[in-house]
Amino acid sequence: MTNRCKKCDAYCCRHVAIGIDTPSCEEDFDHIRWYLRHKNIWVSIDFDGNWIVEFKTPCRSIAADYKCADYKNRPQICKDYPGEDMCEGETDEPSYTELFKNVGEFEEYLGRL
Repeated sequence: MTNRCKKCDAYCCRHVAIGIDTPSCEEDFDHIRWYLRHKNIWVSIDFDGNWIVEFKTPCRSIAADYKCADYKNRPQICKDYPGEDMCEGETDEPSYTELFKNVGEFEEYLGRL
């Protein structure tokens, strides 16, 4: 990681994002409510309609200078990032169409459907 990571405080190293199936029934919605009741967990919908659970937790290897403390042994996903896409810290545009930080925001979204 280079010093360009200072711009966004090395955001890519401070969360884990996992794709989930698009909710289609009340049980799926209830699972999302459960995720959102936990501290430092957000759910979003990206511009392609993908649903994502994001765990706001830093990598154990991120150093104070925004560089990887175990650069040589970092996982392939870290080596590939950001790939062909611009990293999230290089744009002011959000990477989602909807972002839910708590159950209330999710319920508000469901009320608009």
